[in-house]
Amino acid sequence: MFNRKLAMMFGVVIAAGILTSCNNGSVASTTTIATPAMGSLITIVQDAPICDAISANITISGLTLTPTNGANDYPYIANTPSFAPSIRVNLQQLRDFNSILYVFNVFTGSYKQGNYALQLAQVATFEPTLTPPVKLLTTSLTANRPVVPFNPPLVVAQGVANVMLVDFDILRMLQVDSAGQITGSLTPVISNTQLTANDTNGFGELEDLWGFVRTVSTSNLTTNPNYTGSFLMQLFSPSTAGAPAVSVNLTANTRNIGFVDLPHLLPDSYVEVDALLDSQGNLVAKTVEFQALENPAPSNSSIKPSTSLIGPIVSITTDGAGNPTSFNLWVHDAEPDTPSDLVMDTIFQVNPVYGTTYQASALGPNFANLTFGAQNLAVGQEVVVHGAYTKPPTSSSTSPLTPVQLTTVEPSAVFLKYQSLQGNLGSMLKIGSDDLTGAFTLNPCCTLWKGAPIYVITNNQTRYVNASGLGSFSSQASMLIKGLPIFERNAMIVNGVSIPAGSMVLQAKQVHILQP
Repeated sequence: MFNRKLAMMFGVVIAAGILTSCNNGSVASTTTIATPAMGSLITIVQDAPICDAISANITISGLTLTPTNGANDYPYIANTPSFAPSIRVNLQQLRDFNSILYVFNVFTGSYKQGNYALQLAQVATFEPTLTPPVKLLTTSLTANRPVVPFNPPLVVAQGVANVMLVDFDILRMLQVDSAGQITGSLTPVISNTQLTANDTNGFGELEDLWGFVRTVSTSNLTTNPNYTGSFLMQLFSPSTAGAPAVSVNLTANTRNIGFVDLPHLLPDSYVEVDALLDSQGNLVAKTVEFQALENPAPSNSSIKPSTSLIGPIVSITTDGAGNPTSFNLWVHDAEPDTPSDLVMDTIFQVNPVYGTTYQASALGPNFANLTFGAQNLAVGQEVVVHGAYTKPPTSSSTSPLTPVQLTTVEPSAVFLKYQSLQGNLGSMLKIGSDDLTGAFTLNPCCTLWKGAPIYVITNNQTRYVNASGLGSFSSQASMLIKGLPIFERNAMIVNGVSIPAGSMVLQAKQVHILQP
């Protein structure tokens, strides 16, 4: 796994042309001097632990690399790489997760610094006193072209994969006023670390890539004989001008969920992927989960467009039996997306119908064999809603008494997303003899969870970061926990621990103790 930090990271990988992008940046030459080899530059977005219900967006549009010994030693570098298109990244969605950002070409050589072009920032916070309860802040960047030194220099060697993590420390990027309220102003805080691959996991695991399928190839397009085919996966669909796409390779050991084989994986299928970036720079899937086939632009006007909407639940209305009649979703992402049609960081009203299916993501752990259905939904959970949507009619009224009309969604399926929750240790309930299996309560720090303790269940497969096991926790330790939070209406016993009725139970795949 990549090193975990209290920040958002994206990594830079220069390999021998393995991942595929829908566009590549170009580098021009101003002399007749022979140019060196070029490799594929892969960027990876990772890690942005922000405690509260915040949506923090930046648009990354460029990266200029400066040679270590000056431009005179590199006369062929007239224009250095840039992102094309500009890519919208929601830092809050990537807490302890990572995703491919973009792939483009760069010359090999040694570089002493990177100049990042950040064009746009959008910050939204949960504000329960508002209707809808999302407040868009007036945003600004105190520096939109930060220069970040590479210490030691970034060395791009020919014919090998080179990886560098670039750490955007979102905790220090967000500015606050004298009352401690987020202002919407962002100051880039960035550092860099070059990494090396290992024989087991290559450059690391990307546990929760999500997007939609563009094309499928049943042929092996790499030099690795173990790969059986691939599909092109679109990421960051709500970007300002298009979005990146990466090639995901499969092997005979890849676990396919929801589809039989690659020929049955169709374009516009929403998928979630757990993958490794191998030592040669190939992205190889451990698990691919198909969830829904969407139709974002139907040719028949009588058919409503459908897409996959991702975000946390902010409110639920239920009937007498506890089944949801509607719930409001704070939409951070849509895959596929039509930016002019769907506005991110707005509230959508989801109206379940007869036949709506409910399922927990296969990427998350379920070692306690808990079920997930309509009555297991709760405020705070991040879900993926698949289905047809209807935009409200345009209104010219400015009356404050006019009810806010929301885009409505008729879901075909609701998936509980594999996600990361932040908070402090409450009570240790049980520690097994292996120091890995047990249970404790988490006091969530996010306003959406309303302070109710979350029951965290671990087993011998749970990973611990900055901790050897349950017995090494300090009092009130701050932590991020990755898993599946399932609301249990009835009392139950899990791992020998009594769970009260009306509790959230989080099965943990990873417990990450945050360093002060």
